[in-house]
Amino acid sequence: MEIIYSLGYAFLNGFFNVSKKLATKRTINTAVILVLFSSVAFLLSLCLIPFGVGIPIEFLWIFVVKGFIISLCWYILINVLKNTDITLVTATNILSTVLTFIFAITIFGETVSILQIIGSIVIVIGVALINLLNKGSNKKTTTLTILLLLLVALITASSCVIDKYTTTYLSNFQVQFWFLVFAFLFSWVFFAIDCIRAKQFLIKKSDLKNFWIYLIGVFLFVGDFMLFMAYKVPNSQMIVITILSKLNIIITSIFGILIFKEQKIWLKILYILIIMAGAIMVSVC
Repeated sequence: MEIIYSLGYAFLNGFFNVSKKLATKRTINTAVILVLFSSVAFLLSLCLIPFGVGIPIEFLWIFVVKGFIISLCWYILINVLKNTDITLVTATNILSTVLTFIFAITIFGETVSILQIIGSIVIVIGVALINLLNKGSNKKTTTLTILLLLLVALITASSCVIDKYTTTYLSNFQVQFWFLVFAFLFSWVFFAIDCIRAKQFLIKKSDLKNFWIYLIGVFLFVGDFMLFMAYKVPNSQMIVITILSKLNIIITSIFGILIFKEQKIWLKILYILIIMAGAIMVSVC
């Protein structure tokens, strides 16, 4: 069942990323997009309260940490998406697979095979090829952009560790609710900082009419529900769930080609296939 849940998450997460890219076309300020879609997801999470969301106090700090790093991750991604091909952003984030692979072995004692090691190397090569391809295109990819995307990959892998640990002891309803609570709170912190810097309240009426922002919140809530359900399946492996979830690159690549008119389409498709081949090798147990 974790395979079905993971594929469902990958599908929804693909639309989550595409919606973020489309939202930047109508709303320029990053913090505005962040605070509005996190608020939508938080409001949706209130429906989880009847299922029981009370947790031991010692788990709260874990969700504080996750809420902060994921809010920071979203803030970075929205900024990067404004001027970067969505294919590059998604492909680079697949590097988190390699980090998750390492964490799964060292922290949770999951087994490793030669094929999985080769798959990790293939993923790195594929991502490097896409990065080089984008550096040669009209949209120049700066060193800072690559470093920020690598930071996002690290945050994503760390989030997987937190999810694996918390879902071991808590229900998926508890994990999702408290994550969204603190993601919501830290998003408002980032928004407040931007408002102070701009010396004005940044949300405009036109931002409230940006329906892509509301879709981001919906895809986030439903997608995360599928992800946490996958983690709750008995004997599910973190590395397998992570690999399957990265198949969101299929959705983002299709939209990158058809809607965002990205260049060098066939080379990107080839490199994406290389990355996916590596992902399949890593997922083989």
